[in-house]
Amino acid sequence: MLARVRKLLDNQWFVRLRQDRSIREALFVFILTRALIFFIMICAGQLIVTSYPEIKAHDAFISFERVQVARRLREIMSHADVAHYGGLSHRGYRQAPFDVTNEHSQQFAFFPLHPILLWIIRQFTNDVVLWGAALCNLFFFVSLVLLHKLTLAFGYGEDVARRTIFYLAAFPASYFFSIPMTESLFVMLTVGSFYAAKREHWWAAGIIGMFASATRLTGVLLFPALVVLSWQTYRSLQIRKILGLLLVPCGLFAYMFYSWWLSGDVLAFKHAASAWGHQPSIFFLRSVIKWLMHPEPIAGPWNMYILHVASVLLCFVCIYILARRREWALAFYTTMSIVVPLSSGVLQSLERYTMGFFPIFIALGIVASTERFDQTIRFVFVFLLAIMTALYAAGFTNALA
Repeated sequence: MLARVRKLLDNQWFVRLRQDRSIREALFVFILTRALIFFIMICAGQLIVTSYPEIKAHDAFISFERVQVARRLREIMSHADVAHYGGLSHRGYRQAPFDVTNEHSQQFAFFPLHPILLWIIRQFTNDVVLWGAALCNLFFFVSLVLLHKLTLAFGYGEDVARRTIFYLAAFPASYFFSIPMTESLFVMLTVGSFYAAKREHWWAAGIIGMFASATRLTGVLLFPALVVLSWQTYRSLQIRKILGLLLVPCGLFAYMFYSWWLSGDVLAFKHAASAWGHQPSIFFLRSVIKWLMHPEPIAGPWNMYILHVASVLLCFVCIYILARRREWALAFYTTMSIVVPLSSGVLQSLERYTMGFFPIFIALGIVASTERFDQTIRFVFVFLLAIMTALYAAGFTNALA
């Protein structure tokens, strides 16, 4: 057995992996942040509180005696959208005329690639929650590796790349990367598409972007963003070189056709979102300005107002930083990506959405060049990540969305 392990370690392919600086940096950040998240989830999941009303005091107990950690993690993760994706992986989309008041029609709001992956997992095991989480953690690790490489490909140094992946991994809502939802898959695909395009593999960029647009609506924005990147690369529009980018919207178009075939509504995903209060708004900053004028509610049911607004403001600051650096493709992609969810007229989930816009973290990595600034961002992110992860594990709805 030891001889086999030694032979594996001496394999040239494995040696190259160990020597890859992006993999080494990503592995350290991945282990550090995921260990923190799962430790908090497990501890918060075992928290038992007893009350003494007569003296207004509480006792708190955390014990791992005879606890089934896997079962508790499964219970913690089986909330909100995870349940919808799990249901789609089991039953699929229902073939019936679209009716926004019907629960089955409302599931068209969830794009198909992630449920398909969970369906594949279901062919081997019924535990799609934990195995889905394992797959998402793998996707997130690959995302960190690719983001490190992409930052270097844009001409920035090791320090910037190192800060970039840490900020992404320690973002206050980063626990969503480790549960069976679309966050880690979407970031992996968008970063991978940009990285392929940056290396001038335009057909690969188009194919990866096609999968991104089958994961989330904003994946289709890779097409114009990568066209801008090609213009920056060649200083002209080389149509024959970037024909592969036409594949990017095909994931969305395929889902629209499938939705029309099942429900008779080609825009079923858009109409289904209205069941969650998402109504198109011409002035996309209306919800943010409304809260800034009356910031009294810090958090509410299914909404951590202050973090959502702070994430949006951070996004626009980073867009300005990227524009100042003439990173037009990154700035354009981030701008369009934040406008889409803001146009829904609600603040809900904006922190989770902005976390998926990877250029934000490149911008932060660029400007946090001093040790004090870098340490401040790290402290704030890790502190908030710990709080939000504990709230998520305890089942508070304002940490679930």
